[in-house]
Amino acid sequence: MRELTERQAKYQGQTINVAVDERTLFAVLADRIAAMARAAVEKDGLFTMLLSGGSTPRGLYQRLATFSEDILPWGKTYLFLGDERCVSHADSDSNYKMISDNLLSRISIPSTNVFPTIKQDVDPEDSARIYEQTIRRFFKRSAEGSAGVEKGTFEGEANWLKPSSESACESKNMPVFSLAIMGLGPDGHTASLFPDTAALAEEERLCVANFVPKFDTYRLTLTMPVFANCRQLFFLVQGEGKTDIVQSVLKEPEKHYPAQQLIARCPQGAVEWYTDEACTSSLI
Repeated sequence: MRELTERQAKYQGQTINVAVDERTLFAVLADRIAAMARAAVEKDGLFTMLLSGGSTPRGLYQRLATFSEDILPWGKTYLFLGDERCVSHADSDSNYKMISDNLLSRISIPSTNVFPTIKQDVDPEDSARIYEQTIRRFFKRSAEGSAGVEKGTFEGEANWLKPSSESACESKNMPVFSLAIMGLGPDGHTASLFPDTAALAEEERLCVANFVPKFDTYRLTLTMPVFANCRQLFFLVQGEGKTDIVQSVLKEPEKHYPAQQLIARCPQGAVEWYTDEACTSSLI
């Protein structure tokens, strides 16, 4: 496996990995994800990942699509969306379409291992409710050893469903995804957790239809406690156009961006950044 990055830094419990260029960035991150998947399958019997939409992850997904089963165990990998736009999956704005075009259509993964949203273009509220039920059902069955994997793989519910550390969620079981790929918008949003939107305050639901005034539309998004309970969060950010917001998120906590609010809830060591020199050359 290649050297992890050209440079690496630690900052307030977060790891910042800097690749020399975009191509290296995607190759490095894809290798890291594949290694995590193999380790998770060996330990737990499966690997669960939340995927990000937008344009930045496209190159990552294309790189992952070159991996065979022996490099990344697709048969025991389960893919979910961290957020989705309320359009048809055939629409060019759909996160699922981008993921399908660049990853799913190029790999041999069972259709039962992939979990798109449904009805998001017709009834966002109902779509969010259905997706939450889908996630809860998957993790319940996983804990019982019957979610598309052989019985006996799991040693009990252990780490697959656990109470969130947030007091508001103590009565709710939150799923524990192996990994979430996160993006970062110029306004500090991540997934579809936008500044000054209702989803930021949600502590019980797993998925909500979040109205975003700046776009005058709804977005489906998983909620803060779901992302905060992931074993690892990888923020994938590249290009000089993101330099200012990355610097602000890392060094100006008083801004209270959604990304900052999420990072503050994560355990030490759970958050890593994967960036390129164009994005972070002036930061570290």
